[in-house]
Amino acid sequence: MHMKRLNVKTDGTAITTIKQLIMIIAIACITLPYIVMIWSDNNVAPDFHQFLTNIFFIGLYLLLGFAVLMILLSRYSPIKVLAIRKQLIIFTRKFLESKDDGALKLSVTWKYCLKGKILIIKLYPNGLVKDTALVGKKLSERLGEKLLDYEELDGEVHYVFGKLPDRYDGIAVMSENMPSQEDDIKIVAYNNPIPIYDDIFWNIASEAIHILLIAPSGAGKTMFLSYLIGMLLKRKHLVYVVDAKNSAFGRFCRHVGLPVATNVVEVIQMLNALMEEMQDIYTTHFANGEASVDTDFSTLPIKGHFLIFDEVLSVLASADKKEKAEIEYLLGQLALLGRAAGFGIVVSAQKLNATDLSKNITEQCQTRIILGRIVSDETFHQATGMYKKDLGHAYRGGVGKGYAVTPLSGIKYIETPLMPHNVRDYMVLMKELRDRGTPYGEGR
Repeated sequence: MHMKRLNVKTDGTAITTIKQLIMIIAIACITLPYIVMIWSDNNVAPDFHQFLTNIFFIGLYLLLGFAVLMILLSRYSPIKVLAIRKQLIIFTRKFLESKDDGALKLSVTWKYCLKGKILIIKLYPNGLVKDTALVGKKLSERLGEKLLDYEELDGEVHYVFGKLPDRYDGIAVMSENMPSQEDDIKIVAYNNPIPIYDDIFWNIASEAIHILLIAPSGAGKTMFLSYLIGMLLKRKHLVYVVDAKNSAFGRFCRHVGLPVATNVVEVIQMLNALMEEMQDIYTTHFANGEASVDTDFSTLPIKGHFLIFDEVLSVLASADKKEKAEIEYLLGQLALLGRAAGFGIVVSAQKLNATDLSKNITEQCQTRIILGRIVSDETFHQATGMYKKDLGHAYRGGVGKGYAVTPLSGIKYIETPLMPHNVRDYMVLMKELRDRGTPYGEGR
């Protein structure tokens, strides 16, 4: 990827002087022959007349060439790369602070390129930029392009502008390349990352196996969880659900054929059963001394076990002190020890403060997703580790819209896969996906 380099001094006095000088020369070349002819009353030698004519055309061509060049190098240039170049020059002088270092006027450096419909810009601020996130917002307004990605590195800042990618069709993704019921476990295929949006994936065969999902009521959490469950079932993994509010989501999961816990006693029983299953897998596959250093469930002929723990704070609020401690301990152990044995957790809540959930759980969730239009700064920070002002663009959120943080991507804007509002529209598909995996009850 070849990037064009542009050094811009925050003070454009020298460039303006050069432009004015060219204009003066061009106008002088055009007007001088007329002045001479009028002064001499058109009485000049033929050779001198030809010389004056040549001077006139030189000035005319210089003026026309200068005008064409100014159009090509302006913000209205028909050549987009040149229009971007001019916008960066104008932006630099308007929004960035000018500083002197002795007799030297400091400058910033830009690198930019077009990659299809995506514009990539790198800023080397040279100490002249205090708030690179604000610069990204202002630059987005100046260019009229959405800021898709923003990353601040040591000595440089990366901005990516363009059109937001389309959302996935959740049903189409789940239905694509449907595995047959007779297929054996294909280790690589069934542990492939689950696509969420553009280049954001849930990598279930990595340290990002656990998800922390924050979404207020009406933010599209249930639809997203349904999609994740479908994709896990498609990969023939086992899925368990905690539905603390005994909602339509839990009833849907029961109709699909998934085990669902709805009260504190059932939750503790489910967590203990998962702990026993995890310990059995460790005893069978890891305690015999034959497992290599990099052995985990993605390299073994075993299925993953995934717990969808919806509204975790509601469960903890309804538990007494002893039950709460037991739930947090068991959930923390699954989060801490589950990865190698293929035990993943998806913990969801409507909001999250620093003291709401044990760090033993939250710190193990390296895939973090936050959805919704109205999200407090504290909740956003607890979920992503960043503040809204650090995004580099105005906060974007809504139904199924928000941000994801993964070890590979950092923080990025996402739109979750589209799912039908009526669960009956995909109930049959979910049951079919569930039935193609190992029958539930085996291995318990």
